Amino acid sequence: MRRLLLLVLILGCLAGIAYAQYPAADWPDTDTPPPFEVYALASGMRTVDATPTLVIKNPAPNQSFGFTPSGVASGAQVGFVWRQENIGLVADLGFHKYSDRTGSTSLAPLMLGVRVYSDEHFRTSFFGEGLAGAYRWTESADKANFTTVKGIVAAGGGMDIRLTRRLVFRVFEIQLMIAGARVGPLLTSRASTGFAVRF
Repeated sequence: MRRLLLLVLILGCLAGIAYAQYPAADWPDTDTPPPFEVYALASGMRTVDATPTLVIKNPAPNQSFGFTPSGVASGAQVGFVWRQENIGLVADLGFHKYSDRTGSTSLAPLMLGVRVYSDEHFRTSFFGEGLAGAYRWTESADKANFTTVKGIVAAGGGMDIRLTRRLVFRVFEIQLMIAGARVGPLLTSRASTGFAVRF
């Protein structure tokens, strides 16, 4: 009985390996994707600190240094992709806000760029992207109160699982960004998950 189970297991593994050797065009679940995609994602973006380093001699105990956002600004992002084969042009808009008892900051990036998709296997595909644009940055606190527009660039990637021909679950999308700030370029990042519709 053990030998029979071992034989069935080996044949099952060999069948899976043989199936994986088919060219991508012969996979049953990889018909050409529709050329347009709209996505909506829940997103978290690492905050950009507006205040430069303060040097205070002999600070008093519990002295406030002003608003220094440190954490993740929660929000959402939406986007549009025009895709031909495995390359797509992307327009992405997001809004993220962080607040605590000392103040609030909001970041609204608008970026354009290029996305490169992998071939789809077992309804799963991956992508990498490069984006550039600008973001609207608002600070509201006792010592920092302003609204400005700064440049931003991003590089990242993600993973999609196609649920139907038109509906896609974006398992994750991660972007590393360099954002302009009052004290020079700063490194930030964004992680997102959600759904996309292709048509």
